[in-house]
Order: sequence, then structure tokens, then C-alpha cells
Amino acid sequence: MGQIIPLQTQMAREIAEIPHAVQRFIDQGLDRCIALGQSLRDDPPPAILTCARGTSDQAALYFKYLVESRAGIPVASLGPSVSSVYGASLHARNMVCLTVSQSGGSPDLVELQRAAASGGARIIALLNTLESPVGRIASDVIDLKAGREEAVAATKSFVCSLVAIAAIVGAMTENDALLDGIRALPATLDTAIAAPPANALKAIAAAPSVLTVSRGPAMAAAGEAALKLKETCQFHAEAYSAAEIMHGPSVLAGRGVAVLAFVPDDAGRASVVEACQAMQVAGAPALRIDSENGDIAVPTAAEAALTPIIQIAAFYRLVETLSVQLGCDPDHPPGLSKVTKTV
Repeated sequence: MGQIIPLQTQMAREIAEIPHAVQRFIDQGLDRCIALGQSLRDDPPPAILTCARGTSDQAALYFKYLVESRAGIPVASLGPSVSSVYGASLHARNMVCLTVSQSGGSPDLVELQRAAASGGARIIALLNTLESPVGRIASDVIDLKAGREEAVAATKSFVCSLVAIAAIVGAMTENDALLDGIRALPATLDTAIAAPPANALKAIAAAPSVLTVSRGPAMAAAGEAALKLKETCQFHAEAYSAAEIMHGPSVLAGRGVAVLAFVPDDAGRASVVEACQAMQVAGAPALRIDSENGDIAVPTAAEAALTPIIQIAAFYRLVETLSVQLGCDPDHPPGLSKVTKTV
């Protein structure tokens, strides 16, 4: 793990720490995730609810796609406001409620956890801050081991949350290849956070708007990328499934919009490549974050579920570089704070 990265910003320093944070999680937290996944395999819930906001909600989306496609258990993202604002009760007997949060401090997440617990759900939390309101309510808590994160734009904590989720699902589905791939991730991530290509930076910087595109578990990377482009570069960006982009967003091709595709290594690959090609033919610059001849090249994952983790690490390096080039401050986006408390 010897990647040399210019460290002028706190965000850059935290991106450089990603391989080390993942190694720390593997050393100190992987076994706990495997045990949790085994318990879900041995006593599978009829459905799983997720509770998260912002970047953490993208991690919950990754969990949803992996669990539904590999374990066959329905996963539903609940809006925390159903409890915190509308005071609804939940009928969640024998279900699991998974909360993902960096700080564990938002009141609406706490209220949804309470409602799910009162309705009979088992509460699991993935947290980077164990001593928090969210952590105190959960019956099972996984420490993400990302370490202190000071930049407003979360990076290493998000990557660690994806690794924890992949480990839980690997154990749920008895997928030794996935668990072995996780153990090999730090070296792969060290390669992934290399300097981004200048042509990709130029193409995105020239666009008034960016559509981030993917399918399946990699939609979590696309969603997180759109959020980070807004946060750190003050760009308009939106995430779309490759299955949806031709239903409306394609009309923006030729109007300066750029496409940034997170190309998966699973069954969704062909449709994402096809959507990119269609948008390019229609006049939109289309860049691929891909292990096969990508405009932003990334190492091949040991298992397809790990591809989004590698891709988002590479994207973080790109977006931090772009933010600085545009004269923005990625550490302190205007109007945002590190801990967002919503109701």
C-alpha cells in the first residue's frame, strides 16, 4: 500500500487512507460480520428494512441489491420520516432493520429504529461512531473501523460500510470467493486510487450536468458519485439505472450533459455498456469506470460484488482532483456540515 497522492486537502488524505482503513476492518471487524451473516443465514428474516440517509443510504442500496439478488430476501428502504414526522407504527415481526450511519447521531434514524424494534424487528447497525444514539438502540453493532473522518464528504467510512455489507452477504450465502476477495481488497484499492486521467477530468469539467449510470449493486456507486459531484464540485448530477436512462434522460444527450458509467462485472454489464453507447451516439460524452478498457481504468475485482467498491475508490480520487481544479473546497462544501441531524 504505497500509493503516492498529493495531500493538500483533508479529503485527499482520507482517500489515501482507504486501503489502510479496509485492512484495519478486515483485521478487526471481518469475523464479526461473518458471524452476523451466518446468523441471518441460519434464521433468515422474511424481509429486511433499511434505515439511512445520504451517503449511507447508498450503502443500504448496495445491501438491497446484493441480498435480493443473492439471498432472495426482499429488502425495503424505509423513509425515516414515517416515524420521526408521521409517528407511524411498524409491523415488523421477525424482520431485520439495518441502519447504516457514519455518526449515528441523526434523530430520525433513532426514531425509525425504535419503531422497528417496537414492531418486532431485530436492529442491526453499521456505524463509524459506536457511542451514539443509533448505536445504543441497536442489538447488533458493527464498527466500521474507518477511523476519524473530518472532511464533510465521507469517503473511507463509505468504503468500509460496503466492505462490511459484502462480508455479511458473503457469509449469508456461503460465498467463500467473496470473502476471500474481501481479504485481498486493500492492495487492489491501493491501485484504484491512482491519479485520474486528464481527459476524463476535462470531459466532466466541461459538462453543465452529469448523469451517473449503472445497474444492480453498482447503482450504489453511481448514486454516491452523483452526491459527491454536487457536494464537492457544485455540479448538477443525477444517478440513473441503465434500464431507465432511455425512458427520458436520453433527451438531454447533445445538450452538453456528460455520462459517467460505473460498468458492473455481473449480469448488468451489457445493458450499462449499451446505454453508454446509445448516449454517445446521441451526442453525450460517455465515460466508463471499467476494468475492461475503461476511460477511468480500475483493477478487476476478485468477485463481481466487489467491483463497486473498487470503482467508488477510483471515483473519489477523480472527484477530489476535479473539485480542487475547479477552485472548490471539497473539505468544506458551502452550507453542509459533517454531522447532519434531520427529523
